Amino acid sequence: MLADEELTSADKNQKRRWHSWLMLALAGAAAVAIVMLLVRPQSTSADSAMTEHSFAGGHLVWEIQDYPAAVLAENTFLLTLKDAGGQPIQNASLAVKLEMIDMVCGDYDFVLTEVAPGVYTGEGIPLMAGLWKATLTIDGAEDPSISRTLKAVYG
Repeated sequence: MLADEELTSADKNQKRRWHSWLMLALAGAAAVAIVMLLVRPQSTSADSAMTEHSFAGGHLVWEIQDYPAAVLAENTFLLTLKDAGGQPIQNASLAVKLEMIDMVCGDYDFVLTEVAPGVYTGEGIPLMAGLWKATLTIDGAEDPSISRTLKAVYG
């Protein structure tokens, strides 16, 4: 009878050890999964150098020259605004905010200056390499903001 009890006790100890190893393996797999999710490449890809956007008041062509954008350098943003009839929108008040997606590294705001009828330019400076969101604000428009993504790299 004592041998049966010892065997049962040994079986219980072996089962506990197996259960402990299984829990450790699951915890390790969960830790690896969390790390992979944190360091994964951005699931959202960057837009191309030139994008087109329709809004309630017309049409926007948004171009970033010398794309992808260079980190900690002035990058020229060239925007062309036309109304619904295809005429240039002049004397608009435009501002852009750059913010890094899924990061807290600081935003960069800048205003655009009209260089030709309906053509605006400004200099934006991404602060880190990676995926950024650029949001254009048009003062007084029905749809006051338009967004796009951009990629910034070390030059």
